[in-house]
Amino acid sequence: MEERERQFVTIGVLVGIFLAAIDGTVVTTAMPTVVAALGGLELYPWVFTSYMLFTAVTMPLFGRLADAYGRKKLFYVGIAAFVAGSVLSGAAGSMAELVAFRAIQGIGGGAMLALPYTILGVIYPPERRGWAIGLGGSVWGVASVLGPPLGYAIVSTLGWRWVFYVNVPVGIIAVAFIATTLDESTGAATGDIDYAGALAIAVGVGTILIGLELLTTQPLAAGVAVVIGLASLGGFYLAERRASEPIIPLALFGDRTFLATITAGFLTSFVVFAGLTYIPLFVQSVHGGANSSAIAVVPISIGWSGMSVLAGRMTERIGERRLSIVGTACIAVSFAAGAFWTPATSLVVIVAVAFVMGVGMGTVTPPLLTVIQNHLGAEQMGLATSSQQFFRQLGGAMGVSVLGFVITTLARGQLAAVPGVSTLGDLQRVLFETNTPPAGAAAALASGLSSAFVVSAVIGLVSLVVVFGLPRGESGDGANTERADPATD
Repeated sequence: MEERERQFVTIGVLVGIFLAAIDGTVVTTAMPTVVAALGGLELYPWVFTSYMLFTAVTMPLFGRLADAYGRKKLFYVGIAAFVAGSVLSGAAGSMAELVAFRAIQGIGGGAMLALPYTILGVIYPPERRGWAIGLGGSVWGVASVLGPPLGYAIVSTLGWRWVFYVNVPVGIIAVAFIATTLDESTGAATGDIDYAGALAIAVGVGTILIGLELLTTQPLAAGVAVVIGLASLGGFYLAERRASEPIIPLALFGDRTFLATITAGFLTSFVVFAGLTYIPLFVQSVHGGANSSAIAVVPISIGWSGMSVLAGRMTERIGERRLSIVGTACIAVSFAAGAFWTPATSLVVIVAVAFVMGVGMGTVTPPLLTVIQNHLGAEQMGLATSSQQFFRQLGGAMGVSVLGFVITTLARGQLAAVPGVSTLGDLQRVLFETNTPPAGAAAALASGLSSAFVVSAVIGLVSLVVVFGLPRGESGDGANTERADPATD
């Protein structure tokens, strides 16, 4: 592939990543207007949960299908699903319809989390993959900073429905760049795609995530959902044993490199995505006003996006293993520091800790994906990428729910003393409706957050131990195991 063609493909891929990355922040900004127009405040959290759920459960299937049928075709399918879900969401006449249409959008989101990085892994040789993946990672940080003002501008000028409709021209641009420049000969359909395994893992993971979402409000229903989910994962195990082309080959879980990368990705996302959710809530509980929450999000985003680019550039020289160690150490230290926050903690301190947290995530994410892509090679690029992204997404979703339950449980007494509040969800709704922190909210949240951050710091240390276990030769400490340039496939 010529360098000019590679650049155009990269632009198309980055546009696709941006499409999925900016969705969450833009939609969050528009939700007060959406609720005012459609009602259904009780369904507000499910607008995000349905999207996140279907994003997570479709990633493994998209990765496997991409290896069989080609990344280009599946990229088209993913963009089509995302755009179709966007159009339907924009036309929604009720909150229930919006939740359902967001699920369709989530299917496309699953493709956009897996396929763009798969394409980058294929068109760039091993020594340049870290840089390309870091560039893709930086898009997430940029999108999280641009999302809120962009969402506000769209809602103020065009109306909330255009928050979704605007995805149509952006999706067309992404497809145009890919269609005109990516000419791949990889991907040959075998007819042996493990659809039974895909269904089993989707049901298993989906019901477990729903159960965790219900943990604080409906514990009995949560328990039933988790049991169903575990049973479905047992069915997934049996399906993978029989499948000729399994979604995730069970033998990989005995592979040291694969196991280390997915475990580190899961654990770091488990704590950092929870931090992204609850640190802004803490700041808003102290200072009030929706704009105050951005004060916490922006430094995380800047640290994450900036270090994604730098880590990608340094991968070949420093090595994935060393970068992963530095990144996980930053994450553990930042959560340990956050465990000492109180309502009187300076905003400067909060911003500094949040920035270090973002730096840690930006440092660890590109090398982990580069390791597994180089380890499994071009023929299994979809499997390598989707597996890493799947476990990261799963970790993030579970972390938000589990640590939210920890915060609610440990601060239950103090939360109950706040007027109109008994759970974190109640506090989010109060701040969502009034932008004014109720008396006692900051102290209650600080109490629960402190304990949750202690847990997060411990998880960060465990992830640090895991990345220390990355094999030195294959983790890229100055060496790559794959010699051929996959761009010539």
